[in-house]
Amino acid sequence: KKQEFMKSDDKKEDKKVEEKKRDMRKVNCYNCKKEDHFAKDCKKAKGKDYDYYKTKMLLAKKYKDEQVLLAEDHAWIESSSDSDQEINVNMVFLAQIEKVLSDSEASPSSFDD
Repeated sequence: KKQEFMKSDDKKEDKKVEEKKRDMRKVNCYNCKKEDHFAKDCKKAKGKDYDYYKTKMLLAKKYKDEQVLLAEDHAWIESSSDSDQEINVNMVFLAQIEKVLSDSEASPSSFDD
């Protein structure tokens, strides 16, 4: 004997259709803000949300400006490290001059004779 599964398949399909209908009641449209459909299925004309696009543009501009500032900071850090090395060289040079001066003061000079 063959078992018939058609009836049970039909019931499963009916159940899936019912679940979809129930789920659609929970769905909100982001275009018209009503329930029962998605924005892609909305009959209302697509609205341009001025505040959304303004905020998006300002965030993009802020991100771009931050990138510029980061690049400038990086350049400043590189130049300051160069100047730090220059300062260290100058400090060593000054220390050597002070040592020479202190040595010359401590030793009797032959020019005084």
